[in-house]
Amino acid sequence: MHRKRPTASRQSLKRAAVVVADPDARRSQLVQSFHTSFRRQVGEIASRAACLEDLAETFPGLLFALATGYGTVESRRAAVAHLAAGSRLREAAQALGLPWWMRRLPPQAFNRRLARVPDDPVFSERIINLMPSAQALSGNWLERVLQAHRSCNADFALWVAKHDRFRAPLATDPALPYVAAWAWFARHPDTLGGRLLRRPWSPGMSPRRAFDELTAWRKRVRLSLTLASLNREPWLHDGSALGYQIVELREIGDFIAESEAMDNCLDAFAEKLEAGISHVFSIRQNGVPVADLEIGAHLIDPSLPTIVQLRGPRNKRASPQIWRAAYAWLGGQPLRPTPALVVNSAARRRAWRALWKPYLSILEAADRECFERLAKELDKLRGRRSRSPRARSAAAAMLLPQQAEGTETGADAIR
Repeated sequence: MHRKRPTASRQSLKRAAVVVADPDARRSQLVQSFHTSFRRQVGEIASRAACLEDLAETFPGLLFALATGYGTVESRRAAVAHLAAGSRLREAAQALGLPWWMRRLPPQAFNRRLARVPDDPVFSERIINLMPSAQALSGNWLERVLQAHRSCNADFALWVAKHDRFRAPLATDPALPYVAAWAWFARHPDTLGGRLLRRPWSPGMSPRRAFDELTAWRKRVRLSLTLASLNREPWLHDGSALGYQIVELREIGDFIAESEAMDNCLDAFAEKLEAGISHVFSIRQNGVPVADLEIGAHLIDPSLPTIVQLRGPRNKRASPQIWRAAYAWLGGQPLRPTPALVVNSAARRRAWRALWKPYLSILEAADRECFERLAKELDKLRGRRSRSPRARSAAAAMLLPQQAEGTETGADAIR
């Protein structure tokens, strides 16, 4: 049995016919589609002349730009003159300085005043094919694309446009200004931020991979700021035992190089260093890293150092020979109390400014202020006072499960 094809009622057809047949009603509906914050301004300028009212249907972005004061007074007058004379819309847009690709956007896309809109020919040609089909997504899409262009470059803006056209950003996604900063440093490897990258951003990178790399970069940024702010006196000396050289990691470059050579996460070790319970050493043979050694305060006697963990490449267990070398080196160290942890907040602020100065210099005032607030919140160092060795041993007991004396202890933090 065939189903009866659904048919529309006469009343609904009549309503639809009215909307299609009455251009004035349609333009009025389009004016009402603009954001409530600008609907009155758009309506006022649309009511001044028929050529302006027609823009609600033919070029909503141009109508919005004229209503919200985009460009200079002279450019707006020139654009209106072109419209009144019956010139082509492209000529009116050029007079105002509004890119032609903006014509493809619906009224729902304009929920903020337009500032600087990219008009590069290559960008304009590519962005047309990356617009969202759903009008509900167009407002957030346009805002993020323009912000990405201001905060980084055209390639990054196109990348954002491509991946934002199908969905709205999730609450768990990283903030766009920080993603833009990470992508900007990828094009400037001579800066400190560029040297901290594990893998630079590229236009072909997926959002998932990009967010993973951004997370790794943020951990390196935190480690760099932490190392700059910690004034720790040497506790144990570098040395050698049984043919192995044992060298402490002190600078951010040391941690990154060791992490890459050993394929572990030493470049994300900031939290343990901030707690003041860890000193990390590289065990090398003929100058080549073969194991990583973490030394902390003994749980029972904080004045004594103990091996927290000792791991080989990719966090594999170290060989007995390396364990013997580590104990032989540790046994030859002079015994002295664990040095106090002193956090130099001023040094951290100086390191923060040095890190972000190249990027902040290319931002506009409003974007720079917004990014500074975001970066300070993400990069802040939790305030900690200098603690006694006994207090730090209690912190170690909370972070590390107790094990028998002389055995490997602690969570696999290097992993």
